[in-house]
Amino acid sequence: MELKTKILIAEDEFIIAMDIKKILEKLGYEVTSFVGKGADAIHKADIEKPDLVLMDIMLSGPISGIEAAEVIKNKFHIPIVYLTALTDSETLNKAKITEPGAYLLKPFDQRGLHSAIEIALYKFKMETQLKLKTKELEEEKIKTDKLLHHILPNEIIKELNTNGVVVPRQYDSVTILFTDFQGFRQITNALPPSELVKKLNEIYRSFDEIIEKYGLEKLKSIGDTYMICGGLPEKTDNHAVKVISAAQEMINYLNERNKNSKVNWRLRAGINTGPVVAGIVGSDKFTYDIWGDAVNIASRMENSSDAGKINISGSTFNLVKDYFDCEYRGKLSVKGKGEVDMYFVKNSRIYKNNS
Repeated sequence: MELKTKILIAEDEFIIAMDIKKILEKLGYEVTSFVGKGADAIHKADIEKPDLVLMDIMLSGPISGIEAAEVIKNKFHIPIVYLTALTDSETLNKAKITEPGAYLLKPFDQRGLHSAIEIALYKFKMETQLKLKTKELEEEKIKTDKLLHHILPNEIIKELNTNGVVVPRQYDSVTILFTDFQGFRQITNALPPSELVKKLNEIYRSFDEIIEKYGLEKLKSIGDTYMICGGLPEKTDNHAVKVISAAQEMINYLNERNKNSKVNWRLRAGINTGPVVAGIVGSDKFTYDIWGDAVNIASRMENSSDAGKINISGSTFNLVKDYFDCEYRGKLSVKGKGEVDMYFVKNSRIYKNNS
């Protein structure tokens, strides 16, 4: 059985109110009640929650029909149809502020009353659906923005939102860190897949917190490989020191974790400093990435490192030698680049994080 539309009548002339009630019931509406004062209209709207209020603009009492309508519409979200015999511009302009669903001039007929009510109900339905859709779109935008902030740097997101594209940038000097876990194949064989993913997620979340502390950018994690960069998208002078300090904290974190872990997580780290090109790849699934020989050398530094050690290139060493004690390891042959000096980072000397 279809429910009848419930209507509250706010009219201070009793005879007119009774006539409206009869017409509405004849048209198939349900009249919840009728009142003659603005305060009573607000009270009844709160209690009865009608689908619509027929509101006389000039009600008796300290609260006018216009004032009551404003409260009802804003507080209870109920559509209003104004009843009025006044057509002066001042009154109508005041009434327009409340954005009523319709106006009905006295005297009115049954057809006019029916049309005004149905128009108001339809407008209210459309406005409600539009607000709901707008809210859903806003919520989706918030989710999308939140997801983007996990994938892309803030500066890149701003450029993407403003211009729709991100122009690739050349950086003369950034510091790249690659890490992996020595003996990772044995770890994968020792742990069930769900447990392995859970442990990696815990570790990488802690790594993310560390790099955020130092103002660095996470570029990717693939399997047991974790890659970050310092000195972009905003250029800084101390990116090499920050990246090494972050790597040291990662190793210290794992050392503490291993005290209560059945699996021994042993991190190898490789770092290099040099020029790169940075930009966005992909159209639906964005990735912020970097390219250049400096990236390849950083990867080679990681492959040539040992568990629990940080292996850095000569270019990185020249930037951090006043901050860390380092042990020279010899040279590594890199295709197309010749031989590259390598150093193990020992202890920090004087650096304190200024991120």
